[in-house]
Amino acid sequence: MLKQPSTRHGMSLIEVILAISVAGFVLTAAVSLLVSISSIWSERSERHFFTDHVDGVSEFLNATFAASGVEIAANLDENQEPTDPELEPTEPDDNSGTSPDSGSLLNSSDEPIRWERLPGSANYQDPLLNFSMTDAPPILVGLENTPTLDINAFLHFEADEGLSFLWHSILQEEVDDINDLRRTLISSLVDEITYIYWDERFEAWEEEDRPKKDEGGDQYILPRFIKLVFEYEGETKERILTIPVPTKSALIF
Repeated sequence: MLKQPSTRHGMSLIEVILAISVAGFVLTAAVSLLVSISSIWSERSERHFFTDHVDGVSEFLNATFAASGVEIAANLDENQEPTDPELEPTEPDDNSGTSPDSGSLLNSSDEPIRWERLPGSANYQDPLLNFSMTDAPPILVGLENTPTLDINAFLHFEADEGLSFLWHSILQEEVDDINDLRRTLISSLVDEITYIYWDERFEAWEEEDRPKKDEGGDQYILPRFIKLVFEYEGETKERILTIPVPTKSALIF
């Protein structure tokens, strides 16, 4: 009995090439989709990083300014009077939980933030915003794990370095010049800082890139706000921070 020839045929060379081409296109499309999704998430993460950094720095500085000028003072004897009239102990509130026998009272300064020159600086150099903190935030690291209390800090800006604190503790024996201060970087992304003043003559807000003096040119005026400009990979963000103004010189609108 004769065998019938098989009618099955193998794939031709052209069919093999077409199959490989189609598979290559599908694989290329899948890889392209994966890369595009990864890029989108990466860019989204970077955008969120910048926004979170700007908001975090702004909230930290606002909280620091709001808590500045408050210090803990030991109880005074009955016949002893405060030596500094600007730092008289405040009367305890009935609901504050603090009594005269608690061992300490909170003192509030009339000028929580002020203009001061760095230690050892010349008279022609501009002052910096200066303030005190009773409890140092965690970013201010002390030496040899010693407690960091009663901080005196300066807000320092350099165009190529960013925004930082120059500070020292009252536990230090001597602070003669800037080399005796410690430096803590707050943000390397701060590209610009300006001071916002209220001009009573023209009843308008004005921005200055340097501290402003009064009309007599004798004293520096405390700004009402400061504006920080952050820059990251060509993108900029602005934040306005409020400066606590002494009650006796506060403006009423």
